[in-house]
Amino acid sequence: MKITALTSFCVDFFPEQDKIYVGGNSLNFATQCKLTGIENVSVIGAVGNDRFGQLIEHHLDKLKINRSHLYRIKESTASNKIFINNDGDRYFKPDSWHGGAFDVFRLSENDWDQLRDSTIVAMPAGDPNLNELLKRRNENQLIVIDFLDYLGIDYIKQHISNIDVVFLSGKKEMLFDLRELSAQSGKIIVATLGAKGSIAFFRKKEYFHKAIEVDAIVDTTGCGDAFQAAFSIEWIKTEDIDQSLKAGSEAASMVLGFMGGVE
Repeated sequence: MKITALTSFCVDFFPEQDKIYVGGNSLNFATQCKLTGIENVSVIGAVGNDRFGQLIEHHLDKLKINRSHLYRIKESTASNKIFINNDGDRYFKPDSWHGGAFDVFRLSENDWDQLRDSTIVAMPAGDPNLNELLKRRNENQLIVIDFLDYLGIDYIKQHISNIDVVFLSGKKEMLFDLRELSAQSGKIIVATLGAKGSIAFFRKKEYFHKAIEVDAIVDTTGCGDAFQAAFSIEWIKTEDIDQSLKAGSEAASMVLGFMGGVE
């Protein structure tokens, strides 16, 4: 199995704690894949020619994640300012995100060729390369897209025909529409609901898994990415939604105990 994550790599600033951690959807996803025991994990994307880019490279090298298609370009490494409330939930301010290299990077033909034999391809829906990925995907790939918590149901509808698994941070009022969309499209839609667990819709059925209790929540950053990676791997192996939700929940619970998206 080959897994490729693209193209979100950043550093997470925690101003209140005066800490900096490597992160981004794709880095977090690739990290969880390695921790799950997948040997062949690759990334595609870009970082800046700065010390933050070096931190990301060092993390990938430490885990032996293939970064031969992670480029240094003349933009700053993407960054995000994250704030933590008293419950351990993260929140952002209007100026939190700086896209930098992430905003301008586009895959080359060589990058697309590298992607062709990947079993699982993961990308956040805000990626500038999303439309091109969905056009170029092949039928042997599991395409998993994270729609996060700020891209609504209409945006999902626009793209779902070429996606296999839709992930999002769900809200209770969206669940009926998500259930209907899954039934119409035949695709897996998974909504994570924080402390209320996770729910999946597939083949006109509904699946639920409660959140795993932890002693203390330090930071929720990266929980969704870990969940998505573990769910996707379990689904490829077993095609069992219940088992996949369980695997995702277990992976997410481990991330709650430390600051940042990866330990």
